[in-house]
Amino acid sequence: MKTKHMLMAAGLLGIAALCVVPGCEGNSSPDTGGVDSYFANNPFVSDPRLPNAPQDVVISPVNAAVSFVGQLVTFKVTGGSPAYHWGVANGNGTVVGRSEDTSQGIYTATTLAGNSVIVYDAYGHSAIATVGVGTGSALAIAPNTATLTNNTQVLSFTVSGGSPPYTWTVLNGHGSLNATTGASVLYTRISAGDNGLTANDSAGANVSVVIQQP
Repeated sequence: MKTKHMLMAAGLLGIAALCVVPGCEGNSSPDTGGVDSYFANNPFVSDPRLPNAPQDVVISPVNAAVSFVGQLVTFKVTGGSPAYHWGVANGNGTVVGRSEDTSQGIYTATTLAGNSVIVYDAYGHSAIATVGVGTGSALAIAPNTATLTNNTQVLSFTVSGGSPPYTWTVLNGHGSLNATTGASVLYTRISAGDNGLTANDSAGANVSVVIQQP
């Protein structure tokens, strides 16, 4: 059995170039994310994967853009087997898996530059997303933090900057949106459990806000 080993930061620098179709890797669709090629071309990096993982590992979004230092981007992984472990290619940003739901990884841009985000499942299978640099004014959500303490509470969120038109996604079933397009949406808390809200612009940039729901 191969032991798990987080990818060395220097080794990950070439991931984006290797990915023909980024974001997915697993036993039923081999090397669709370029991961097999990556380990083959970098023999000094330990391959932590076990064969015959139950499902493919898929990350979304597979491409994201940051426009300012401190911008948050929320990534979501599906498939595979939890718990999930998150990492980045370089020091241009950090990523932290949410303690209560490791399928969500919150990326923070520490430098306005590119990066790669990688997530491993419990079997060592992985998926990779690319972080690029957006253009134009910074994409931002207001408010950029929120806490909702009661079910059925409603809060309005507005996105600005970037390149309209905008689309919205909500991470999980603890809340819902009244619309998925437009500059403003209404979010309704459904049940306890933190959530995330992401706004995407037409250029592929996105920005997220974490909604605390104790």
